[in-house]
Amino acid sequence: MLEQDFLLQAVKCTTIDQITNLIGNFLEQDVFIINDKNILISSNIKNIPQIQTNWLEDKTKKQSFFYQRKEYIRNTINTFSLNTWYLFVAQSKAYPLINDQLNLALKIINSFNERYSANPDQSELNTLFSKLLQNDSNLDTNAFSNLFPDKVICLTAMTNNGSNQQEFIKQMQKLVSPMPITEDSEQNLVTIIEENTLSKISKQLKKLGKEFKHYYFVSEPYQNVARTPDFLELCKQSSEIADKMCTTEVMNSTQKYNIYVILSNIQNIDLLKNTMCTQLLFLRNYDRKNNTDLFETLYEYIESDCKLNTAAEKLHLHRNSLSKRLKKVDDLLSIHYEDPNKTFGLRLSYRIFNFLNI
Repeated sequence: MLEQDFLLQAVKCTTIDQITNLIGNFLEQDVFIINDKNILISSNIKNIPQIQTNWLEDKTKKQSFFYQRKEYIRNTINTFSLNTWYLFVAQSKAYPLINDQLNLALKIINSFNERYSANPDQSELNTLFSKLLQNDSNLDTNAFSNLFPDKVICLTAMTNNGSNQQEFIKQMQKLVSPMPITEDSEQNLVTIIEENTLSKISKQLKKLGKEFKHYYFVSEPYQNVARTPDFLELCKQSSEIADKMCTTEVMNSTQKYNIYVILSNIQNIDLLKNTMCTQLLFLRNYDRKNNTDLFETLYEYIESDCKLNTAAEKLHLHRNSLSKRLKKVDDLLSIHYEDPNKTFGLRLSYRIFNFLNI
């Protein structure tokens, strides 16, 4: 096939399979495209050679391997793509590759990917993610669904002083790449990461947060990337509440603040006080009058799932001393610790008590 005919036909291709078959005809060779996860993207042959994992790593020094008397040359497609693709092209002694033709084929594939977003690059994905956070109603989120099939987490980085924001963004991009990252309208840095990735990069996140005076809020896992704006809003609300309660740390889970987000949207504050906090107010006033610590004792015991040893360790008490305190609490409030409804009500009451700061 002449180069001119190849270029004319390439413009008409609308699928990756069409472009792969065209390249195979142009080079007169077996060709196939495979990504770094060993998933076949496209091919012009039926019997694909078995690819070893090390052939799909950038650090691999050798660029070819032999299979059934043919040498398959590995070529990286668009190094700035979200997922690395490799083009393997066969050659033999009788039919060697022509380098100029191969380089032209690579340019055609990259051009096709850019035109049809078959394998989006990082900047394109960041732009798409930015539009997603702006609730663009015309945005097609299928690209995200295909790229991130597993559950993801919304990670929001915030700061009070804007300490070297550009350098912080640069470091964060390296850490979360190839996941999308952008700034929202309030200059919070927002990204999504796969659920199982958080534990792997947690130490690096904390280190960056301390160095650049940023703090993170981490959402609960979710499946549909299109819901990211909702989980970003939860991160923001959790941040406001944590700031109000002076409980902000470098790494913060929104799950801890879910109940406070709900409480912040309740209008009748007096109702909360009258229905949930009367017993705790009584217990706190009793402590003040009698110089006791029953209020804190009950809290730690309830938060320890009513496990005596666990609570005693937290309070630095002997279990017998803790038992005596709990007996006094029960005498004052008539608590039945074996009743889950009662203990749940107490846990909720403590959170309302802290939220109202009464």
